[in-house]
Amino acid sequence: METNLSRFSSRSKQGGFTFLELVVVITIISVLGVVALNRYYKLLVDVERTSMEHDLGVMRSAISMQFAGYYVAGNLAGLGKLVDSNPMDLLAETPNNYLGVISHYQIEDIEKGSWFYDSKEQTLIYLVRNQLYFETELTEPQRARFKIYPIYSDRVKGGVKAKSISGLTLKAIEPYRWLRPWG
Repeated sequence: METNLSRFSSRSKQGGFTFLELVVVITIISVLGVVALNRYYKLLVDVERTSMEHDLGVMRSAISMQFAGYYVAGNLAGLGKLVDSNPMDLLAETPNNYLGVISHYQIEDIEKGSWFYDSKEQTLIYLVRNQLYFETELTEPQRARFKIYPIYSDRVKGGVKAKSISGLTLKAIEPYRWLRPWG
């Protein structure tokens, strides 16, 4: 009975990866991981920007609806009360990242990515989480501040021209802009 030993020895040589093959596979996986993490981080920045803009849009809609209700009812005094008020109070449901009304605080202690209303300054503040991609005139930490402002127009009543509130708007106190990590 003859045995072919060459057949067994060739199989034992191909049993595993060489060190070079292992290094190449680890390098490829590392590069793919870095690319995936970079895209994930860019997505997080985009989600924060979109979420903030969505919240602002919802508040602007609530302000418009409240204005319409007061205006139709002829309650111009009520319109004046909305100026400098907390826009979050007009929402049926506040965002999960709204911390509430705060009067005494250290800005460094506030959780990033949160809204809060500063009752002392009468401003709504959003504290930015992804600060590298946000620009404003304010010093660190990066944040955007908003207020409800009246829009005035001239009305003629009985031959007398007078300014009256013809609308309300939620505007940023300082200009800001999101930088594009996705572009």
